[in-house]
Amino acid sequence: MRRLASVVSVAAVAIVVGVSAQTPGYLGGETSGFVGAEQDAAIKGPYSEPAEPFKILGNIYYVGAQNISSYLITTPEGHILFDTGMPQMHDVVRTNIETLGFQLSDIEIIISSHAHVDHVGGHAEMQRATGASIMAMGLDAQAIESGMDISPVQYHDWPAAPVARVLEDGDTVSLGGTTLRAMLTAGHTPGATTWVTNVEDGGRFYNVVFPGGRTPNGGPLVVGNPDFPDVAEITLETFSKLRLLNPDILLPGHPQGAFEGKIDAMKAGVRPHPLLETPGDWARGLEAGEANFRRRMEADRAKTQTP
Repeated sequence: MRRLASVVSVAAVAIVVGVSAQTPGYLGGETSGFVGAEQDAAIKGPYSEPAEPFKILGNIYYVGAQNISSYLITTPEGHILFDTGMPQMHDVVRTNIETLGFQLSDIEIIISSHAHVDHVGGHAEMQRATGASIMAMGLDAQAIESGMDISPVQYHDWPAAPVARVLEDGDTVSLGGTTLRAMLTAGHTPGATTWVTNVEDGGRFYNVVFPGGRTPNGGPLVVGNPDFPDVAEITLETFSKLRLLNPDILLPGHPQGAFEGKIDAMKAGVRPHPLLETPGDWARGLEAGEANFRRRMEADRAKTQTP
């Protein structure tokens, strides 16, 4: 049985086993039916195409593709790579890191926003290339190690990768004077993780947030789903936790919209920072997102009610 739950080893194994025969293979080209063919083609195609790397602020650099992110966080004691993208993006990320003057061999830690193929699909090859330690939250760590999508959307699988450290809600990852705090914000995936760090840039400190996803992808039931009976409750808890944050800068997993028209300004070091959040936008976005999710809950409840 597949369900969103707390990290219990026996339950985690049951989840992984339960989807092993049902999760579609990445190379097979088919999706679970919850991701449309057009979106699937975009993820495998234009979203994954090369993009120029650049410095965002402080010690954070963009090294990802056109609309699938990968962020390099540099420190004097080695670097942290945040998300590795699709399996075929390895050369894109590697080239971008080297173009910026950094070495793949200096990457010490690999972390991720959530266990979907477009964010952890490159973990295995990047880990082999760098020897870095992969760290991931709860059941997402199980998914990364199995190479299988155990989220409600059950999208493509990916090359399995060993996880050196399984994180718990509130854990921190530190390297070379940089510390990131991991928040379990489950719903999108069982171990979706929102990361928070403070970054100094030009004498100012910025509260930087890497969102881990909020709600399950559209398609699967969020009420009355026997495989994921707790997903609605867990997702609402995620909205409550996210309200505790007050980000200055958001660095999303699909950055095309957020970065549009701002990349040249970021490269030029324009201040105020082009990505600086407008006061109140974060709260308003959460309010709208939760309202939409509650409407989805009601619609699913109507579908599953006994006549």
